[in-house]
Parts: sequence; structure tokens; C-alpha cells
Amino acid sequence: MQWMKRWLVAILICGVTAITAGNVLADNAFLNSPFDRPAAITGFPKLRNATMSATLNVSALVPDQNAVLAVVVDIAPGFHSQSHTPSKKDFIALELKPRPNPAIEWQTPVYPPGKTIESSVLGEQNIYEGRVVVYVPFHVKADAATGDRRLSLGITLQTCSSSNCYLPDSDITFAVPVRMVPAGTAITAVSPELFAGYHPEIPVASPAISPDTAIDFLGHRFVLPANSYLLAIGIALVVGIIFNLMPCVLPVLPLKAIGFFEVSRHNRLRCLQLGIVFSAGVIAIFFVLGMLIVLLRGFSWGQQFAYGWFVWPLVAILVAMAAGMFGLFDVALPQSVYAITPRHDTFSGNFLFGILTAILSTPCTAPMFAGLIAWSLKQPPSLGWIAITTVGVGMALPYLLLSAFPSLARWVPRSGPWSALLKQMMGFLVLAVAVYLAGGKLSSDKLFFWAVFAVIAIAMVFMLIRTIQLGGKPIAVATVGVLAVAVVLGSYLLVERFQSELIWQPYSPAAIATAQQTGKPVIVEFTANWCPNCLFIEAHVYHDRQVIAALHDRQVILIRADLSNDDREKWEVVNRLNPGGGIPVTAIYLPGQTVPVKFTSLYTADHLLGVLTGR
Repeated sequence: MQWMKRWLVAILICGVTAITAGNVLADNAFLNSPFDRPAAITGFPKLRNATMSATLNVSALVPDQNAVLAVVVDIAPGFHSQSHTPSKKDFIALELKPRPNPAIEWQTPVYPPGKTIESSVLGEQNIYEGRVVVYVPFHVKADAATGDRRLSLGITLQTCSSSNCYLPDSDITFAVPVRMVPAGTAITAVSPELFAGYHPEIPVASPAISPDTAIDFLGHRFVLPANSYLLAIGIALVVGIIFNLMPCVLPVLPLKAIGFFEVSRHNRLRCLQLGIVFSAGVIAIFFVLGMLIVLLRGFSWGQQFAYGWFVWPLVAILVAMAAGMFGLFDVALPQSVYAITPRHDTFSGNFLFGILTAILSTPCTAPMFAGLIAWSLKQPPSLGWIAITTVGVGMALPYLLLSAFPSLARWVPRSGPWSALLKQMMGFLVLAVAVYLAGGKLSSDKLFFWAVFAVIAIAMVFMLIRTIQLGGKPIAVATVGVLAVAVVLGSYLLVERFQSELIWQPYSPAAIATAQQTGKPVIVEFTANWCPNCLFIEAHVYHDRQVIAALHDRQVILIRADLSNDDREKWEVVNRLNPGGGIPVTAIYLPGQTVPVKFTSLYTADHLLGVLTGR
């Protein structure tokens, strides 16, 4: 019996040794080098080549209070991890996932920026080294019960050396003990030096994810159910048709009507073929944008107008088009000018013209379009892609109808000086769009709108003079004169509205944090010079006398985030506020509220007053 006991002990020792050795060998087979786990920290999980801790910014939590949790990850010397925004999709990002808690509302974690390095093996990487501090803001609910609680979060982290990457620690849960005390209890700040680097951006509570989508339309909101596929496709078609009424695109419709009508007088079949090709160009842009937005999720609608490399070639094309409509191509011009001007009588020209038309629509976000994008992002990628592409189909429909039934354009003068005058007036409109886009890049204020006004005023004077020269009847001259005066006066009053008497602070995380601490209402507006819908809100909402009075009476703090030029940080905030992407976006923080009232499309003065006054 004694020998049997000895054999059992020997077998047990060998088994434990084998299991331990197997685990070590398994890890080393992946790492190709020994790995080192740090000593355990009380209450926190063991991480490979890193340690962690967490600190609350206050000594205790009080109901209906904001607080911040700082999660500190110390990466061992000689190691690094991928940042929260790694350079490649297959890299494992450092990420914190707050667990649901009935007493609090988690808000979006604030991660530090990473460091870009170049690796001979993996190429460019965005990494963290040394100490990494992630701030996790949250709001304690007003009905939170007192007592001891635990805040649970999950962490994902993968550490690497210069030559090896270790098995990742994936979504490992850890808990932070906290104490909930009654309202009115005195509390103190904790580790203020640790939270000195916390500059809250727009704090947005993370609500439960709903499969349905709320769509804003002129300040009104309705819900698009997740499974309402036919309704979504119908909305996409309507949104596409509305795109043709946007200011940047409006000059194109009569211009194409003229082109199709002229071609149809010679060959009806070719007119239809050109219409199909033009429509294909329009749809192609939405097809590509749908891929960027829904499949790659790395793009916001209209964001390309923040880049000079995109705007300036577009301005050159528009100026060349205007020159052609003015008849300047009858004079000797450089061949390069002809090369960049899409022609109406060729397949390639119509396809390029369709692309240009769709591109011109992108700074003008049609009502409900942001909501449609948000709905698309919640669907399977292929279905969301189809929905965005359907917007292009809707936008192309009027042009396809014009090419199939050119008689619809019989109001267009068939030939002669009146036809030339109509083309020239369309040329002025195209030139005004070019000046508008160029001015938005050259000036950060609204003074460039006076240049747009000058183009419009010159166009009206030109139209009146040419009407007189062409022998128009007195009634026609009088009508054109009244129209010219009305357009010039209306344009002047509109441009004057952009010279706001309100004082807007420039956007910064610190400005928002300071404003919220005052206990006053805060309005944060995300806008850009190239966004016509943003300018509509500025002219018709923030120039309204009642709105101005309400803003002054309630001492509302106004903060403006200008996205006229590229700013990745601001776009990230826009995308958090507006899941569909794009601007205009307005966030209104009322005293005592951490979740803003949001407008993600056009709204009126009455809607803003309703929020401020609680009507």
C-alpha cells in the first residue's frame, strides 16, 4: 500500500508539472518569448505586461450628480499597446466598456491621443506607451439609493514588444467600489492632479441602443422602425428628389433641360441614352458615398468640402462651366479649359456632369437625410448601402424623365438670343456657387457673402439690360425690372443677416466645461461656411428678434464649432451627437441636464424658443 501511495503522489506531481509546463509552452509558442504577468493589484485583473487602477474624482457619489472615473493603465517599459484608434482595423484597440448599472448613466469615455510610430513589420501604428489615463464620465440618477456599490467595466488590451505581440486581454471585467450618500452630504475632490488632464467634450449619455431611428424634420421628430424597409426606400427616393431643390444644385436642372431639349430635336433615342448616362453618374456618387459611410464607416456627409484639395478643382470646373454658358468658348481659350468642362452632347460628358451634380448636392443636407443615414447604419451593411444609393436614384429621376419626355422642357426657348440669355443667367448662378465655395475656403467669417451678392446683383442688372436690348415688350421689361429689384433686395437682406449681433465663443472642450459649470443654458452649434442649411439656420433662427431676446434674458452661453476646414476632433463629436453624420448639428444643454436637446437637421426660431422656454 505504501508503494501505491508513492506512485499516486508521483503521478499527481507529474500531472501538475505537465499542465503547468503545457500552459507556459502554449503561451510561449504564440509569443516566441517568455511573457511576464505583473503582480496582482487588489480589486483589478492581471494584465499581460501592464498594471491598472481606477480612481473616482470625488470622495462619494450624490444623486443627480456628474462624476468621472479615471482608469489608469501603466504599460511596462519596453512594451506598448495599440491606441483606441489603431491605424488598421485588424489591430486590437485599447477599449473600455462600461457595464449597465441601474444607478448611473454612463457617458462616452475620453481616450488620450496615441503616438504614431513606424514599424518595419507592421508599418504605421498608433500606440500607447507608459501611463495611459482614460476618463469615463457618468451621471448618477436622481433616484439612486444610498449605500455601497460597485461600478463594473470591461477592458480590452493587447501589449506588444518591438518584435512580438502577446495574447490579448479581451473584455476582462473589473469593479470599482464606490459609496452613494444622500443629497446634501459634503463630499471632497479626490486626486485633482490626476483629473487635471480631463477636458470633457460634449458629454453625451449612452442610452440603450434602439433598433428604431428618430428622424428630425424641421424641428419635428418621427420614428422610422428598423424593419420598415419599404418606407425607408420611399423616404430615400423623396430625399433624392429634394436634393435637386438645394441651392447648390438648383441651377443644374434648367441647364440639363436645355441640353436634353436641344439633343432631342435631332435624335430622341440619343437624348434618352444621354439621360441614362447622366443618371448613372449621379447614382455612382451615392453608390461610392454609401460604401464610405455604411461599409467603411469612415466618412461624414459633406465632410469633403472641408478639404482644399477637393474644393479648388471643383471651383475651377464651375468657373469653366460658367464661362461656357456666357459664350466665352466662342473666343479662343486655353485647351485645358475645354478639357475640364463636361459636354452635354457626349456620353462621357453627361456621366461627368452627373457626377458633378451629385457632388454639388453634398454640402446641402436634405431634410431627413441624416436620419436616413442613421437608419442605414443600424441595418445589415448591404441594406444600408442600398438605401443610400436609392437617394441617388431619386435625385436622378427628374433628369431621366426630362430625357425620356423632352417635351416637358418646351418652356425653354428653342434658339436665338432669348435662349442665349437663359444660358447666361444659369451661368451667373453657377458662378455664384463657385464664388460661394471659394469664399468659404478663403475667409473664416461671412464677409465673402458680399462677393456672392455682387455676382447676383451683376446678374440682375445684366438680365434687365439684355431684356431691353433684345426688344422686350414694356410689360416684359417691367416684370424683369421688378424681379431684378426683388432678387437684389432679398439677397442684400439675407447677406446682412449673416452679420450677427450675437457673441459666439469658439469651440473647445475647456469652453464647454467652463460654460456648464455656470449653471446657465449652453448652446453648441456645429456649422461650416460651405453648409447652406447651417447658413439658413444662422440667418433665420439666430437673427430672429424673439430668439435674440430670449438668449439675452436667459443669459445663454453660445459656443460655435466651425467645421469650414478639416478638424478631426470636432467631427468625432459631431458623429457622437448625430449618428447619421453631417451638419448642421445643434446641442442645447439646459441647467441641471447632462443629456442635450439635439437638432440634427433644419429647425425654426419657434422650435428653439420652445426648448429654451419649456413650451
